[in-house]
Amino acid sequence: MSVVDDIKARLDIVDVVSEYVNLQKAGRNFKALCPFHNERTPSFVVFPETQTWRCFGACGEGGDLFGFVMKAEGWDFSDALHALAQRAGVELQPYSPQEAEKQAESERLRDLLNAAALFFHEQLFQSPEAELARQYVIQRGLDGQTVEDFVLGYAPDDWRHSLQHLQMLNYTQDEIVDAGVAIRNDEGRVYDRFRHRLMIPIRDGRERTVGFGARALDKDVTPKYLNSPQGALFDKSRLLFGLDKARRAIRETETAIIVEGYMDVMQAHQAGYQNVVAQMGTALTEAQLRQLDKYATRLVLALDPDTAGINATMRGLNVARQTLDGDQVATFDPRGMMRYTGMLNMDIRVASLPQGQDPDDFIRENSEAWEALIADAVPVADYVIEQATAHLDSHTSYHEREAIARELLPILTATESDIQRSGNIQTLARRVRIDERTLLQWTQRRQTVQTRALPTLREQRRLAGRTTDTARTAPAGGQPGQSVLREGFFLRLLLEQPERLFAAHRMLRKLQGSDAALADALAPLNVDDFSRPDYQAVFGMLEQALYQDELDSLDYLYRHLPGELLTIIEELRVTPLEILHQRLTGALAVELESVLRDQARVNALPEPDTDLFVQEALMLRHSRLERESRELYFLQQDAQTLDSNLTDQSYQTTVRANVRARQLIAKALQQMKSIAREI
Repeated sequence: MSVVDDIKARLDIVDVVSEYVNLQKAGRNFKALCPFHNERTPSFVVFPETQTWRCFGACGEGGDLFGFVMKAEGWDFSDALHALAQRAGVELQPYSPQEAEKQAESERLRDLLNAAALFFHEQLFQSPEAELARQYVIQRGLDGQTVEDFVLGYAPDDWRHSLQHLQMLNYTQDEIVDAGVAIRNDEGRVYDRFRHRLMIPIRDGRERTVGFGARALDKDVTPKYLNSPQGALFDKSRLLFGLDKARRAIRETETAIIVEGYMDVMQAHQAGYQNVVAQMGTALTEAQLRQLDKYATRLVLALDPDTAGINATMRGLNVARQTLDGDQVATFDPRGMMRYTGMLNMDIRVASLPQGQDPDDFIRENSEAWEALIADAVPVADYVIEQATAHLDSHTSYHEREAIARELLPILTATESDIQRSGNIQTLARRVRIDERTLLQWTQRRQTVQTRALPTLREQRRLAGRTTDTARTAPAGGQPGQSVLREGFFLRLLLEQPERLFAAHRMLRKLQGSDAALADALAPLNVDDFSRPDYQAVFGMLEQALYQDELDSLDYLYRHLPGELLTIIEELRVTPLEILHQRLTGALAVELESVLRDQARVNALPEPDTDLFVQEALMLRHSRLERESRELYFLQQDAQTLDSNLTDQSYQTTVRANVRARQLIAKALQQMKSIAREI
C-alpha cells in the first residue's frame, strides 16, 4: 500500500470535511452548504462510498480528501500530504542522512528568521526609538490589523542589538549571517544588517519567513529599501511578496494583480483586494510567472506609470511570452525527449494608473475605484503597441519603425487565436506604417526558424511507434490494470517534459469553448484524473515542480517526495517509452473504440491536434468523467432525501455537462485518429 493509500485508509473524508462545514445525512451521502462559494441551498455532497466530494452548485468543484484540504487551506499537494500524514499517524519516508541534514539546516534558518520577525515586531510597539517607524506606518495609512497581518517591525538603531537577541536564543553567529540578518566584514566582525528601518517580513508560498524588506526611515539614507541578501532561502527572482496571503484569493478569482512595491500590496489587502502581489522590485521573472500560472488564468500588471514602470511592464511581458508555454505539435525526438514551442496560456492585461500615482496612492485616495481600474485593464497587445509606437511621427525613419515592429511581433503573435493574432498585426501595421503582408512574412520566417529543428509529423509518428493510429484501451469500468497502464504511460510522458501539461490544458479549454457549463468537466488536468492515489501523489508533485519553476523536475521530485513514492518514479523510468507504449496498445485493445462509440453529433470543434500527449490526456479525462458518472448515479439513488433544487436542477446540469464533455472528447479523439491515418 502506498503512503497516500495508507492515509486515505486511516482517514474518513466525512470526519475531515465535518471540521470545515456542517454536514447533514442525506441517504447514504452527506450534504452541506458549499464552503467555497456563497449559497442558500445545500449543493455540496460528500460520498462516503467513494470517499469523494462534489459541489453541484456555482463552483462545480470536486475531488478526494486531498483535493478538499488543498482547496480549503490553500495548500499545494506537498503541504496536504504532510498535514494529512501527521493527522493519520502515517510516517513519511525519511530523507537520506545528507538530505535530512540539509533539511534540518533550512528549518533552523527559517525558525531563526521567524524569531527575528517577532523580535522586530515587538520593537515596533515597545521601543521608544521606534516612534519614527510608528509615525511612518500611520503616515502611509496602514491600520493596526494590517501591521499585525504582515508582522511589520522595527530594526533598532544599533550595531549588535538584533545579533545579541538571536544569540540569546541559541543561534550562532554563522547561522545569523547565513540567514541574512547579520553581516561579517573582511576583518571577521559580525554586526546587524538592518538598523533603524521599518522591517517587512517576506514569506514564501507556505507562509514561512525567508527574508526581509527594510525601509529606511531617514530621508538621506540609501538604499531606500534594503532586502535580505540572496541565499538558500531568499531568492527575490522566485518570490512574490504577499503570495502567502493572496494565494487563496487568486485561486478563487483566477486573477492575479501584479504591483511593484510592498506598500502597494499592503494597501490593497487592507482595502479588501487580496489577490494582489508584488514582484520584489525587479522585472517580472519566469519563476514568478510559473507560480502565478498555477493559480490564475488572468494576470493584470498594475505597475507605476513612470518610465521605469513602463519598462518593467514591457520586460515582464517578454518574460511572459517566453514562459507561459502552450500549444505545440511534437512528440518524441530521437533521444526520447519532447520538443516544443510556446504560446501564451494566460490572459495578460495592463491597468494604467493616473500619472504620478502608484497603486498605494491610488487606493488610499479612492479604494472603490481600484476595482474599476482593474476591470478596465487593456489587453496586452493594445498596451504594447501604444507604448512602443507613441513617439513615432512622420519623420521617423523606416529603419526605426522596422526595428519596433520586429521587437513587438513575438509578443503580438504569441496567442492561440488566429483572429486575435491577425488583428494585432493589422493594428501594428497601421501604427508603424509597414505593409501587413510584410509583417506576416517576418512572423512566418521567424516561426520557421524556431521550428526547423523539429521532426516532421511523419517522423514523429514513426518515432512514437505510430501511436495515434493504434492507441486503444479497454472501456472504463474494466480491469483495474488497464487504467493503471494508461495513467502510468501518461505520467512517463509527463516525466520526460512536464511543460507539455500546458498543451493538454489548452486543448481542454478549446473543447470547452465559451460554454461555462463545461468549466468543471473540461478543467485543467489535476490529481483527480488519476485513479491510483500514488499516481495522484506523483502527478501532484510534478505539477508543483512545474509551477514552482524548478528547472529539473526530477531533481525536485527526489528532493521532496517520500521514499515510498520515489519507487513509483523509478518503476516508470526504468522501462523505455517504446516498451510502455507497446504494452499500452497491446493490453488495452478496445478502450479508444469504446470512447469513440460514446460520441454524438457535435458542432464546431477546434482544429484537431494529433499530439500523442494530448490524446493521452483526453483519454485520461474521459476515464475520470466515467468514474464521476458513477458518483452521479449514487446521488440519483438518494435523490428523494436531498433538496429538490439540487436533484432536479444542479444534478441534471452536472449530468448534462458530463455527457457533453465526453462527447466532445470522443469527437476530438476521432478527428485525431482520422488525421493520423491520412499521414
